[in-house]
Amino acid sequence: MLSRHERDRLAEIESALVSGDPRLAEKFARFDSGRSWGGMRRLLVFLVLALVAVLALLCLLSGLVLSSIALALCTAAGAFGVWWHARRKRQQ
Repeated sequence: MLSRHERDRLAEIESALVSGDPRLAEKFARFDSGRSWGGMRRLLVFLVLALVAVLALLCLLSGLVLSSIALALCTAAGAFGVWWHARRKRQQ
């Protein structure tokens, strides 16, 4: 955590950067607002759940019923967990 003096000094440096070269400051602002890890994490979780669901379907088609049920339950538990996490995050 930065001290108050350090935060003030950083704000002065940022202000000088913006006034000195606005185009460069704009490039940094666009770089900061790029793709976040939250969006990437959501995509990866969705892909894993989709792959497990497809694997459950393939197990069912090949006659591995117990494996298919176990994978389907894992997929449902994962989807419920994602829903629960998103719901709790919205409430905060």
